[in-house]
Amino acid sequence: MTDREILDFLHIAERLKDQTRHCTTSRGRQESVAEHSWRTALFAMLLEDEIPEADFHKIIRMCILHDLGEALTGDIPAFWKTKADSD
Repeated sequence: MTDREILDFLHIAERLKDQTRHCTTSRGRQESVAEHSWRTALFAMLLEDEIPEADFHKIIRMCILHDLGEALTGDIPAFWKTKADSD
């Protein structure tokens, strides 16, 4: 990737900080997609010693990237998704 492509990618990914999810935090505030991804990666990191045979480098990368598409589509709760959402 060129420097410009990296910056463009990060600019798009930054949208996850403003993209809210359908669920709320324990204090009742809507959670951002970025907060969700961070907490998911943190949870995976804490489990590393519990499952030594797992590839946690890969798992943490998956946690960080799993909702990246929502920077473009927004958060579509699984129970609202249709076949059209996966095309």
